[in-house]
Amino acid sequence: MRLRRASPAGRLAHDHRPSTDLAHSTAVGGESPEVPVRLCCGVVRRSLSVSLSILGLLGCGSPARDARGIDYPSAVTKALPTTPPAPPAGVHAAPLAPSPPATLPSNAPIGLGAAAYDGDAAVVLERASRDGHWLALCTARKGSDASVGPRGELPRERFERFLVSRGEQLPIDGLLGADETGRYAVMLQRGALLLWDAESGQTLDLSALGTDSRLSAESFAELRTVAFDEDSRHLLYVRQRDGASRIVIRSLADGSERELDPGPGPIWRARFAPGGVFVVVELIREDSNKNGRFDFPAPLLKEPRPCSTRPGRYHTWVDRGDRPATVLVPLSGGAPLIEPDLVMPIGDAQLLRDASGALLLSRAGKKRVLEPAACKGRIVHADAARELFVVGCAQRKTGHVSLELVTRSERKPLGLELSSVELDREAGDAPRLVALYPGLETYLLDADRRELVPLRTSDVVLATRASRALIRRGNALLFYDADSRTEQVLSVTLDRYPELLVTPPFVFISPALVNLDSARLVGTSRSRPLSLSNEGQLLVPEVEADGARLARGPLRWLTASL
Repeated sequence: MRLRRASPAGRLAHDHRPSTDLAHSTAVGGESPEVPVRLCCGVVRRSLSVSLSILGLLGCGSPARDARGIDYPSAVTKALPTTPPAPPAGVHAAPLAPSPPATLPSNAPIGLGAAAYDGDAAVVLERASRDGHWLALCTARKGSDASVGPRGELPRERFERFLVSRGEQLPIDGLLGADETGRYAVMLQRGALLLWDAESGQTLDLSALGTDSRLSAESFAELRTVAFDEDSRHLLYVRQRDGASRIVIRSLADGSERELDPGPGPIWRARFAPGGVFVVVELIREDSNKNGRFDFPAPLLKEPRPCSTRPGRYHTWVDRGDRPATVLVPLSGGAPLIEPDLVMPIGDAQLLRDASGALLLSRAGKKRVLEPAACKGRIVHADAARELFVVGCAQRKTGHVSLELVTRSERKPLGLELSSVELDREAGDAPRLVALYPGLETYLLDADRRELVPLRTSDVVLATRASRALIRRGNALLFYDADSRTEQVLSVTLDRYPELLVTPPFVFISPALVNLDSARLVGTSRSRPLSLSNEGQLLVPEVEADGARLARGPLRWLTASL
């Protein structure tokens, strides 16, 4: 193995496995938390995600219209496309920096083998941008013993946080989030909430604009009221002024702003809904615990938590404070939608569960049934782009949950039973291939063809991209191509306990680095990288971490080669 010195890096991961169903958790830096996940005979570091299972597709009779006159899928005609009203006139604020619409940063690459961090202190990487031009690090203070607490905590008196970019180290209280491209980041510095532009190096003080910068004490969900949209063109934040809260949509290109009114009540959380039609707002509208005041469902932090190697505690609260009501605020500027039966927004539609337990899709005042009340359905997988759902239906005899595939025109029972499905899974991205695991069996659901692809027992799908899936089969690595329905085995033997990093289009599963777009093995490396860039570089420390010590700098971006 050789490591050729090269340029930049970031990270992401995707998996569906029944044993780790903690989806939608986000770390302080905005990423999904990493936990050890056992894959057959090994353990990898990867992000938490949904866990699904499917055995087979069975045909069923065409559903009709129920007694209430609500259409079932086979009786529904497609809704006419709607033209959203023009947005209201914007409220202009000082721009962050004159710039074109957000794209992947165009910074010149870091030099070959250049140190992304040139210090020699003990270091913990909290986050890296996808292109590798910045790192959020916790580093040992000079002269400290760099010892780790019993729960993985790194005490503030021994460690400090930095945002490292272009050789500069910016002291920060915490990195709270970043857009998908990595150009923009939100951080706290000396108590002020800042929007930072990696391309220009400029910052905007969001606190000075009246932003609600208070953090939730819930683990992996600290950032409550600041978010980037899917296209990295807009920033959402909540502004408090004259005792009222407003949603502010800020253009990252020119700094223009417009306000949306979600209605009365304190805002607990706000975010963009997938599809770019609504903002999802959780409002405290009533004193549900009857104590004479409005209380949030979790306490607020005075400052970000200290650095840690791995969270030793998971902070959550049940039945605390008042129950938030979910309000959908149209980005077009229309009136807020308050739907007590709302499960989740699906593009320009709303998924509802009525009092009987039936699942319905509502669009422009017309409703159709996804699943009748007898199903007692829970959403296991939601694809808003294709309007495709995998729904779990409760079985009285076994107590298990059977799955059904529901689309605009059909509903098919799936020959699979899961032990239980307690919560609805919100719509996220819309991959063509979805990994499904009935017990030890493995299947791929092809969302375009509405068909299942059986794989081998105990296969693990590491990542999917367009028509390709990267699969671990024991210590072998292979690609499956859904267009040609063929498998391609790569000439590499995986480690028994592999490290896994995924930053599309690249995947590193030790020792292999592969490109999902070209479906080829790019290189191998015996190092334990901290991050992977979207150009295929690995972030490698001078001294790797082990059971007795943290990694130590300098940190360098290197390229694996065959």
